[in-house]
Amino acid sequence: MSVLLATTACGSAGADAASVDPRRVGPASGDITWYAINFGPEGFPEQLIAAFEKAHPEINVDFQPAPNNTDTMRATLTTEITGGSDAIDVYNGDLVWPAQFGDAQLAMPLDEHLPDDFWDRYPEERSRLTEYGDTHLAAPLYVDSGFLYYRKDLLEKHDLPVPDTWQELAETAKLLQDEGEVDYGYVGQWANYEGLTVNWTELSAAAGGRSVSEDDSEAAIDSPENREALDFMRQLLDSGVVPSASTSFQEQQSLQTFVEGEAAFHRNWSHGWGMANDPLASQIVDRVGVMPLPGFEGGEEVGPSAAGGWNLMVNPHSKRIGASLVFMDWMTGPEAQRMMAQNSVLPANEEVLHDEELQRENPVLEVAADLDIVARPAHTPRYPQISHGIYTNINGSLAGSGSTASALRAAAADIQRALEDRAL
Repeated sequence: MSVLLATTACGSAGADAASVDPRRVGPASGDITWYAINFGPEGFPEQLIAAFEKAHPEINVDFQPAPNNTDTMRATLTTEITGGSDAIDVYNGDLVWPAQFGDAQLAMPLDEHLPDDFWDRYPEERSRLTEYGDTHLAAPLYVDSGFLYYRKDLLEKHDLPVPDTWQELAETAKLLQDEGEVDYGYVGQWANYEGLTVNWTELSAAAGGRSVSEDDSEAAIDSPENREALDFMRQLLDSGVVPSASTSFQEQQSLQTFVEGEAAFHRNWSHGWGMANDPLASQIVDRVGVMPLPGFEGGEEVGPSAAGGWNLMVNPHSKRIGASLVFMDWMTGPEAQRMMAQNSVLPANEEVLHDEELQRENPVLEVAADLDIVARPAHTPRYPQISHGIYTNINGSLAGSGSTASALRAAAADIQRALEDRAL
């Protein structure tokens, strides 16, 4: 049952609902605009809206598609909300936005409007990633993590085990290349953009490193652990296990290479499973396995996966905050979250994520439920500048413009400057 339905002239009340004061947030009814990137299969946001409006006929939702680029979407929202616009009521926000948006007052603090037990629907670490200044600025809508996809048919053909470590992966990939099974051993997202920060965060953490100190005060990227991680990435390129074109690969290019049968191993988000098994898009249907990312030799056997996904956030200038909160509650509740799980979108709701019936239908869901998650250093409003310092220098080193040591020194200097600058 909803925890948000308010007793208003236009709304209704749930038996165990927490009251939303219409004098403070407006009635839980009317028209609201939801600004979000498309996610799930074609037309899926509209399916969610139809189900929501059936449950809440007093609220109409206008879906406004956002650009499928995090930075472009962030710039649009910053301009709109900073200017005082109320054209958008509720919007999807990237996992790394709460500190930036909280510092710039671009998102409405939620705790005063939601009951404390609202956050019980999430794993604690996911809820914590929505906080800035001990206040929740967002509600997790759907989650994502890094997964390793692999050609299970080729491993079986050559009687090879699934690799436990990155080093074993490199050896196995090279063997499959030498046997003429694939052109490339491994493909990920190593282009000069946010995706490389994600890939780097996973490899760095697997090697025991981090890019920013635990208290977010100092750059920590120039370390022996990170030199090991970057040296390993360069060795993958030098050996030909990773194609040289990977330094320009984002999610789509790397996934396309894998589903066309050109690579043995591939790192991507959860949507990779659906595309790899889509007969209209893939040449390797039913020949793919999925597992957590590996660790490094001498470390944990299972490597960490970067936290990803999107939240719901409310425009503080909205005239329909009450209705927006009802929408937020329903979208993060069991009905909507089950719809997501059934459409290859990883639910943020912990109960749905661990539903054994849903896990049997979707092996990615089963893997996701027990991943070791690592967060990007996004607890500071300066995260965009920090990430830029990471991916530009790591990409430059991978592309051959500088040594491991010089790249990490430059990245550390860029990160430190970012930590001392409050610009959004």
